[in-house]
Amino acid sequence: MYIENSGSWIALAIILTSILTAWALNYSAPKVRVFGTLLAALGCFAVAAWFFFFVTSSGMLENPKPNQTPLDSAKPSLLWAQALISLASGLFLLFIARGQSKSKSKSKSKSKSNNILVLSSVNEQDRYGRVSRLLHWVIAILVLSLIPMGIFASMIPEGTEYRLAYYVAHKSLGVSVFFLVLFRLAWNSFSKRPTLSDSLTAKERKLAHGAHITLYFMMLAIPVTGYMMTSYHGYGTFFFMWELPPLWGESDIYLVWGAIHKYLSWMSVSMVFGDVWFNAKYANTTAHSERVK
Repeated sequence: MYIENSGSWIALAIILTSILTAWALNYSAPKVRVFGTLLAALGCFAVAAWFFFFVTSSGMLENPKPNQTPLDSAKPSLLWAQALISLASGLFLLFIARGQSKSKSKSKSKSKSNNILVLSSVNEQDRYGRVSRLLHWVIAILVLSLIPMGIFASMIPEGTEYRLAYYVAHKSLGVSVFFLVLFRLAWNSFSKRPTLSDSLTAKERKLAHGAHITLYFMMLAIPVTGYMMTSYHGYGTFFFMWELPPLWGESDIYLVWGAIHKYLSWMSVSMVFGDVWFNAKYANTTAHSERVK
């Protein structure tokens, strides 16, 4: 069924912004990569501003929809934590952009080609190609957008004016992530992933492999469980301006699927932080700077 709702336009704007940011972060020219880092910082500040100027004044933190799982009581605290982390991340990215700009200026007096990022479309033996990098950053930005949006949407009581817009945007982004992850898996089978650094121990290699598989599982399982929860609750699933009707009759089993959906979402947050930590360590231990350039 075709619908008109502002949530579909919000979802489209977030996707286009994520694509632009991912493209800029992996562009060959250094000044465009600086622009990409600034866009990423702006995205973090946007999340923080949304929370501090809208969420805190909406009344949802004090009077949310009744809890369905024990974890629901932690939602206000989680939104506060994510807003503060977004603000700190934005400031950190501004610091990174400043360092990139200085590095670009120094390279002008030496060799201009030193900071040019030359990437092939496919993956290479020692680093990811342009397609994998674009998919990685687009998916990452969308997932990080989905988490606070999903938390807040689930707190909005029935009958609130903007409730549908949040659900349309959240579900549209969730379906988009699901298909992007499937495409990423198909691309990995076509273009073999780079080998891990020789500096990693056997244990670290096993952890990296396990974390990689777990992240892919979660990125597929979270949209699927969200769809099951929505369908068994008697609601349709939105994909921008289209509403897909539920495939099953309404049932209280939606509470089970909802709990799985929520707990997997929180687990994915910890997995993302673990992935960031591992990659930071990897970047600092690798003997080949081109692998992380």
